Amino acid sequence: MRKAWRILLVILFPLVLAEARTFAQDAPVYEQYVFDNTLLNPAFTGLVDMIQVKAAHRQQWIGFGPEKTPSTTFLMFRSRFKARDGGLGGFLYTDKNGVNSQTGLQVNGSFQFLMRTKRNIKTILSFGFGATVFMHTYDESRFDRDIYDPIVDYSTKNYFGYDANFGVLLTHGGLIAGVSFDNLLQWTCPAYNQRLERSLSVNMNVHAGKTFWLMSNMQLAPLVIFKTNMKNMNQMDLGVRFKLLSGKKIRTVYTKDENEVVIGLTYKQTLDVGNVSPLSISPMVGFIVKNISVSYLCEIGLTGLQRYNFGSHQIALGFRLYRDKFTTLDKHNVASMVYDF
Repeated sequence: MRKAWRILLVILFPLVLAEARTFAQDAPVYEQYVFDNTLLNPAFTGLVDMIQVKAAHRQQWIGFGPEKTPSTTFLMFRSRFKARDGGLGGFLYTDKNGVNSQTGLQVNGSFQFLMRTKRNIKTILSFGFGATVFMHTYDESRFDRDIYDPIVDYSTKNYFGYDANFGVLLTHGGLIAGVSFDNLLQWTCPAYNQRLERSLSVNMNVHAGKTFWLMSNMQLAPLVIFKTNMKNMNQMDLGVRFKLLSGKKIRTVYTKDENEVVIGLTYKQTLDVGNVSPLSISPMVGFIVKNISVSYLCEIGLTGLQRYNFGSHQIALGFRLYRDKFTTLDKHNVASMVYDF
């Protein structure tokens, strides 16, 4: 246990010091973490004992037209090591926002350490790492040509970039608490004039949640997320899910029901310096039938912009395969994360 805490301090201390000098630019916003927690923290990779493939798409601000609104598409994969001491995963993505677009690949890895065990309840400390390579496209051919601008040549420019993220997660039964850092590497897109346009800072995400069993087949799982660039831009997300379980029991490292119905709600609010106001509210619904999952979320804005669009919409389709056919509680890294869809 002491060794695990030493590892945590050694890794986190230089990351906090590096915040003042590390920047990134034009990073996609991963709002799909509602459908896959590895987008929030790579330490979630391998925490649930199954192989999972999932595709998700988000279309923002429906009503402005598909060519004028941001959109993000993911194809995600994650799996747990046979030794149950970590996992491997990642995702392909494409993010479009006006004349800017980005296509990339992120690979995640995680390692887990048993800190305490009491019967079948385990306290596990997980470390996750992510490495990203991507191509950023800046398309000036979409600019209006009725005004002459000597610095615009109306061409399409491609730039290759890289990034990294890191996360720590502590789980105890159905309780989770974690922190993650995005945009750790200093990559600057040559398309921007850094003297005129400020780069983005390292982002920190602090999150905590708990799964409560209301009955033998009902769960209630609240989740709180605080996001900050450690300067003056902050956001808080408050989420809750109700899960109804049914069907035949699947006996893996933990016992899980075959079918699930999930109903959730997420509230987002900005906590920026000098500006505290509501951002959006997002109802969601999902179904799992044996190995197939389908989920849908509608984000309704609470700002003046909502009067001009029909909200943002997300949909995900997934397939998962359980590795074990029997419960084996003697293996120390019991998959304790149940806040997963």
